Amino acid sequence: MKSAYFIFSIIFFSMFTNCRSHKDLQEEAPAQFQQAYYSSDKGQMTFFLPVIAIQNNRVELKNIYFKGLKSPIVKDEDVQNRYTAIFNVKQSDFVMSSDPKEEYGNKMPQRPVESPIKIEKNQALLEYQEGKEIKYYLLDNIEERK
Repeated sequence: MKSAYFIFSIIFFSMFTNCRSHKDLQEEAPAQFQQAYYSSDKGQMTFFLPVIAIQNNRVELKNIYFKGLKSPIVKDEDVQNRYTAIFNVKQSDFVMSSDPKEEYGNKMPQRPVESPIKIEKNQALLEYQEGKEIKYYLLDNIEERK
């Protein structure tokens, strides 16, 4: 009898934890997006998210989870209606010196970060804030452009 109760409680608990992990994943986009894409150059990967329309007073884009990394997404100052996120993916050459001032410009590659929701290689997870609530939206078919 105790083992049946134990098994039932595990199943019951797992049902609620699975529901909670997908609760914040939204099916409706927080804005109108065009096709998201990325480019890679010299140890840096840049993620581009073109936006057709967004209600800035209601929705704030926060982070992008992509290819096992997480980076803040910011409005592109050069191109109107586009947001970008930059990922340092390759360890660059380091300046090694006894003078710490000479080592100041060394950049470390980003550490892998697990996204809150499992995503595929050609998907990205957009983290945004609506009101006081953090929500997630899945972007599909992310392509590489040169």
